[in-house]
Amino acid sequence: MDNGVFIGIDHGGTTTTALVLDLERGKLSSHSVPMPKRMPQVGWVEHTPEEFLETSLASAHGALKYAGLSWADVQGIGFANQGETSMAWSSNTGLGVGPALSWEDRRTSDICEKLEADGVDNLVRERTGIMLDPYFSASKFRWLIDNVSSVASACSNGSLRFGGTETYVIDRLTSGDVHATDAGTASRTALFNLRDVKWDSELLNAFGLAENQLPTVRPTCGDYGTARHAGFAGATVPITADAVDAHAALFAQGCTDNTTVKATYGTGAFIEINTGTTPTEPDGNLPVFIAWEMDDQVDYTVEGGVFSVGSAIDWVVRSGLLPSAETSSELAQSMANSGGVVMVPCFTGLSAPYWQSGARASITGLGLDTEPGHIARALLDGIAFQCADIVHALDEKMGGTVLEVRADGGPTNNQYLMQRQADLLGMPISVSLESDMTALGAAYLSAIGAGQLTAEDVSKMDRKAMTYDPAMESSERDRLWDGWHRSVKEVCERAAS
Repeated sequence: MDNGVFIGIDHGGTTTTALVLDLERGKLSSHSVPMPKRMPQVGWVEHTPEEFLETSLASAHGALKYAGLSWADVQGIGFANQGETSMAWSSNTGLGVGPALSWEDRRTSDICEKLEADGVDNLVRERTGIMLDPYFSASKFRWLIDNVSSVASACSNGSLRFGGTETYVIDRLTSGDVHATDAGTASRTALFNLRDVKWDSELLNAFGLAENQLPTVRPTCGDYGTARHAGFAGATVPITADAVDAHAALFAQGCTDNTTVKATYGTGAFIEINTGTTPTEPDGNLPVFIAWEMDDQVDYTVEGGVFSVGSAIDWVVRSGLLPSAETSSELAQSMANSGGVVMVPCFTGLSAPYWQSGARASITGLGLDTEPGHIARALLDGIAFQCADIVHALDEKMGGTVLEVRADGGPTNNQYLMQRQADLLGMPISVSLESDMTALGAAYLSAIGAGQLTAEDVSKMDRKAMTYDPAMESSERDRLWDGWHRSVKEVCERAAS
């Protein structure tokens, strides 16, 4: 085995994290930097493309510094991207044109409604395994052309390039030599044929897009060009892996069959199960994605997302309803119940299994006797219920095979939330003690792309975790679920009216 380390870079919703992996010693260091985010209008969430390059470099520089290493020691870089966050740039300048539209952004609802009226929704469902929704990239690409003059100009002169967070960074680091992504990322655009594993010409026509504007699709582990940058002190570094953040965590968690569900909690929560080399039949409810393409084989996954987890906690703190995110668990545990307070924290819509993009968060049952602990409990219960809804839907989709949830991400440090998750599901939650599981997965994939690890090597690795076992009586669980379903029904009815 060659000397040297691998870097996994995770483009999160609020931070970018880099992790340094030594194949003999394991994780050496990690470093996170804030990811700037703007919300210029209701339902609009955006970044600038260059921020993904800047935060990737800053986090990696910090992680290498803490490990006492330099770029000359790095054998490969692996990216874990944001999936549906979408942006445009010019091949003439290499620089972004217009904003990067976050996966949280809902501004393309009108585009999706018009296309649905034209019958495009059925085509999307049939070809891609997902549905026509502002969450996915295709309508974001269309919006950029229609609403940003510099994007329209690049489209007219043939220099327009579209892609996600990592595609832009790879393009910049290779000086425009590589405009590429992996099949798992492409499968989250609503433009990629799930079974043929290629861009779909009919879908491109439906959205008014051209294939030459989109990245080429490469295996998840392999050649993504050579990174060069002034900050590398003359070193050149191979880019050897690219995956969606949720899929990188799924890989690192060792979820290789349909008995374990992976749940990554961050700004949102992304909950999925590996269904093997054959895609499940899309049902219009739970999206079917490609997880990764490796060793000439495609693995598929079924996923559900909760769009507001860390962001919901941040909103409650920012609004002055709770003193801090860190105290929410203690406050919730200090109360015997929620005091009649109920919260459905769907700040950017409800996804699977409801798919109400216009749903808005609600908090009810407030009284003069309401204390911060009641609000903390209602908030964390609302998050746990939304996540449990998805685990139940995945288990039903798999025919009742799910035995365990493997969780990771910052909000898993919240003990009340994790215990509540186990209680509401009636199954154990295994919480990874590795705080940067997604970046670790990107580093593992990078090592595989460089020929220094195999998928089998990763599957055999020891994973340290804390297990939360369910401790709630089934009658109490049933009572709480009845109340939750009534609350969600009210939210959905308001969204539909």
